[in-house]
Amino acid sequence: MLPVIAMPQIASLIAAVTRVATTVGPMIVKNASLLLEVASKSLPQIIKTIETVSAVINIIRPNETAEELGAKAMKADKKPEDFDEINAYIDYLREEVKVEKDELSEETVDVMARQAIGVSLMVKGVSEKIGAELTMPFLKTVSETRLDASVILEMIKLYSSNGLNMDDYDKYLGKALSIEQLDKHSEVLVEAYQKANPTMSTEQAEDIVMGLELPKDCL
Repeated sequence: MLPVIAMPQIASLIAAVTRVATTVGPMIVKNASLLLEVASKSLPQIIKTIETVSAVINIIRPNETAEELGAKAMKADKKPEDFDEINAYIDYLREEVKVEKDELSEETVDVMARQAIGVSLMVKGVSEKIGAELTMPFLKTVSETRLDASVILEMIKLYSSNGLNMDDYDKYLGKALSIEQLDKHSEVLVEAYQKANPTMSTEQAEDIVMGLELPKDCL
C-alpha cells in the first residue's frame, strides 16, 4: 500500500503529472491533478475502488491496474483527444502500447503520478459508459465508506437522473444538508441499493442507508 500523501508531496505529485501533459493530453492531466488535490490519505482506497468499478463494467480487465494504464498513457503516441470515445483510447492503450516493468521508476512520486493518470482515465471511462459524470470528490467519499461497486454505479446514475449533486454525498453522511435534501438523498440511496440488489426489500435497504456514515478518521 502506498504511504499517506504529505501536503508538500501533493505539489510535487501535481508537478510530476503536469510534466507529462504533452504526452497524455490536457484533459487527463487536469483530472489527475484534481484527484491528487482531493485524495490525500484516501488515494490507495480510491485506486482500489475505481479499479473494481471499472472492471465490473468491463472498462478494464480484472488483472489491469490504474498504474499500468497510466504508464501506457505516458508512453503512448496518441492522446484521448485523438479518439471519439475515451474507452476507445483505453482499448488502444491495452492492445497497442506495451510497457515493461523495468522501464518504470519506483520513486513514490512517479508511481503516484502514473496511478493518478490511470485513475483519471478510468473515471472518464466510467462516466462515458454509464452516461453520467463521476466526480473526484464523490469517488473519494464512496471509497472511504467502502461501498460496493454495484451500489456506486447505481448511485452515479440515480444522482444524475434525479438532479442531485453527488458531491453532496459527504454532507449527507455528515447530516449537513437541509431535511428536504437529506430525504431526497435517502430516497435515492434506498433505490440504489435495491437496484444493485434486486432481492433486497425496501425495509432492508432503508436499514442499510440509515447506518451509512463516514469513518471517524474522515470526519
